[in-house]
Amino acid sequence: MHKNIELLTYSEVEDVEGSIGDFRVKIRKKQTYVDWDKCTGCGACAEVCPVKVPDEFNCGLGTRGAAYIMFPQAVPKKAVIDIDNCRNCDGRKYGEEPRISKKTGKPILAPCQKACQAEAIDRSLNLDPEGEILEVEVGSIVVATGFKVMEKDHFKEFAPKNPNVITALQLERIMSSIGHTGGKLLRPSDNEKPHTITFISCVGSRDEKFHTYCSGICCMYMIKQARLIKDKYPDININMHFIDVRTPGKGYDEYYVGARKMGINIFKGKVGGLEVLPGDKLRVLAYDMEQCTPIEYESDLVVLATAIEMPEGAEELAQKLGLQFCGSHFYRELHPKLGPVETAVSGVFVAGCCQGPKDIPATVAQAKGAAAVAAVPLAQGKVKIEPLISEINPDKCSGCGICVPLCPYGAISMQEWGETLRAEINYSLCKGCGVCTSACPSQAITLHGFTDEEIFAQIDALTA
Repeated sequence: MHKNIELLTYSEVEDVEGSIGDFRVKIRKKQTYVDWDKCTGCGACAEVCPVKVPDEFNCGLGTRGAAYIMFPQAVPKKAVIDIDNCRNCDGRKYGEEPRISKKTGKPILAPCQKACQAEAIDRSLNLDPEGEILEVEVGSIVVATGFKVMEKDHFKEFAPKNPNVITALQLERIMSSIGHTGGKLLRPSDNEKPHTITFISCVGSRDEKFHTYCSGICCMYMIKQARLIKDKYPDININMHFIDVRTPGKGYDEYYVGARKMGINIFKGKVGGLEVLPGDKLRVLAYDMEQCTPIEYESDLVVLATAIEMPEGAEELAQKLGLQFCGSHFYRELHPKLGPVETAVSGVFVAGCCQGPKDIPATVAQAKGAAAVAAVPLAQGKVKIEPLISEINPDKCSGCGICVPLCPYGAISMQEWGETLRAEINYSLCKGCGVCTSACPSQAITLHGFTDEEIFAQIDALTA
């Protein structure tokens, strides 16, 4: 890793203060209950942990212990202990000295602590469950929160309680060599190979009940999954249902045509619902718009391409950074064409699916653009400000503070002026909107370019 890059994993943003060129970010490093300086990532603690809880990385299809490593390629590859699910196998809580065995006279240790050859787990340490707060000073911030997919529980017509109805992300974990099946395509209900698989697109997307926007990537990743399955298991019958196929990227349409040539059945039209049949089968009720006829058939496994959404905590992070949401509930960019990575907060930029659904090439392009734009003020060492900005006359300001919460850019704060408080404007944040000027009861705020003298001068020039 580059010497100028510091990676803070298992951490979250606690608070953000300051402005462009002078942000002060508080970061909470969550408690791992494992000494990462000693941990070698061997996974011995995870192997002996008796706890079995749903594995988030495998979308709940498999299980993990309370002591676990998120996945084999985790960076850094270190173990953590999920304290909420820990059973305290040695009969004591963290921070307590171990009990002594009457038989052996040795300390009674939990399986994870005994298995750790590196002595990275010490349950007698009185560790702070709140973790550690770090404060860093940065000039620019790039927000890249990623995304989550909708859970299948929202769609009652698709029998979400049935284990053989899964999301496309769950199928991705099943097909992965590091997934809970080791890469074998098995049905969750009985771990048997399916003979017929159904893909349903636009589940939650392009839907007035949920999200009206297109999630953008569903068509292509469904076709990718179908082709991989057909290539590995030619005998499996694959049916795909689309409202319409959207493949606008370079080489994408050729990839879609190739799927048809492989024998993958593609139907245009919505799926009305699923019926649960005996023997872990499902009846698919759909409509073929090309043949103008309803269709019904039995399927062993149904895959739902659910909509892309903002991840958990996106709203809380937006409040800390002062970001706004668009109508689709993604972070709003400054301008969809002229400012696609900038935000209304100077010095804060967005990249990836937090700004809107996009595939990997588009995400990489936007991330490079955001990094380049974020580096500009750091390289220049100064910030360009708007020519039309507000200015406060401290002699007129009464210190009422009305303007502070009204400023949409957070540019106004209350500062000490002698023995009283007066409003002060951060010119690097001010955009000259004039909200504070119109709201000030003392008329202490002037918006340059729109003073009475300037306006009358313009009128005189126009009427001369």
